[in-house]
Amino acid sequence: MTSRGTRWALAGAATVTAVGVGRMVARRRRPLQAERADGWYVVQRGITVDRPMDALIDFWTDRERLDLALAEWATLEQLDDNRWRCVASDPAGGGTEWRAELTVEGPGRLSWRVTEGPVVQQGQAELVPAPHDRGTEIRTELRWRSNPVRRALGRTTGHDPEVGLRDTLYRIKSLVEAA
Repeated sequence: MTSRGTRWALAGAATVTAVGVGRMVARRRRPLQAERADGWYVVQRGITVDRPMDALIDFWTDRERLDLALAEWATLEQLDDNRWRCVASDPAGGGTEWRAELTVEGPGRLSWRVTEGPVVQQGQAELVPAPHDRGTEIRTELRWRSNPVRRALGRTTGHDPEVGLRDTLYRIKSLVEAA
């Protein structure tokens, strides 16, 4: 037999655990929320990669490995020093094409903007050392313009820039850490 105090302690621990699991599940089910700022949808994402900054810079400058990171949703073709042709894959078999400018703003920092294409988009990525020498953080910000109907359609079909950014960051992390 257990005492009344032990039973209350076990009931309290079970309640705290149930509430914690419930909150975690609710947080994971909540859709990603991009902020609105001056007509732009803005999302910021980051991920820590367990490799030094040089390994990430090497990854970004290796065209073959970069293509692997983007393979699920786009292909790249370099037109000149900082202009690229991008084609996003489409489940119907077609593709959406755009042109983008990539600018390297120093070691570990780059920005991009779409110059021709269906969606006005710009973004930046920055590499910073992770706290306590635990690798490198990739901090990104993505901005795009869209109307509410197109945004809702993109979210339901899985062609949402937020999801693409998150998935690409996870793919980069796995490719860099596996090398």
